[in-house]
Amino acid sequence: MDKPDLTMMFVVHNAFRRDLARMRAAAAHADDPDTRHALRTGWETFTRYLTVHHTAEDRLLWPPMHAALGDQHQDVKLLATMADEHTRLDPLMDQISTVLPQGSPARLGALFDELAATLTDHLDHEESAALPLVQQTLTAGQWQHFTDLQRRSVGIRGVAWFFPWLLDDASRETRTAVLTLVPPPVRVLHRLIWEPRYRRRSPWRR
Repeated sequence: MDKPDLTMMFVVHNAFRRDLARMRAAAAHADDPDTRHALRTGWETFTRYLTVHHTAEDRLLWPPMHAALGDQHQDVKLLATMADEHTRLDPLMDQISTVLPQGSPARLGALFDELAATLTDHLDHEESAALPLVQQTLTAGQWQHFTDLQRRSVGIRGVAWFFPWLLDDASRETRTAVLTLVPPPVRVLHRLIWEPRYRRRSPWRR
């Protein structure tokens, strides 16, 4: 069977890693109003896409894999671990959302450090164990169904911000790989409208 193309999954993961690094750096200077504003704005985008990503996995990726795996207990257990790692992130994200408006740089820095460690461990684990299992278990068509439903969760207007956010600071090779996967009209919109608008409005433009 045709194997799923996991290019976008790795690029999304790296975008989360990139934003974590930016937010950890910004947290150290959160006593500056402009930096605090950038941090809060960046956090809104980060949490929106991370929530969409993990919700899609929990509802639309792990269940069909579970059904396909049947009684392969170790692999089924891995899927349960993936979902459990998602739940470990929720309290940390709630704390940051609560503290972010007025919390001290030290407190924010500690929380972002903890989130970075927890999320990075999860992303590394997913890439090393769960994604190879995706390729062994799902067809390209099943994977496309998962990605289509995830894109619908972002929404048409959301896609206009998602693509330039995703490719912010990406290498030429990564940009080419991602844009090759989308229809030509999307590439044109990204180049002429979405990316210039993102660069004007991104909280990290400085």
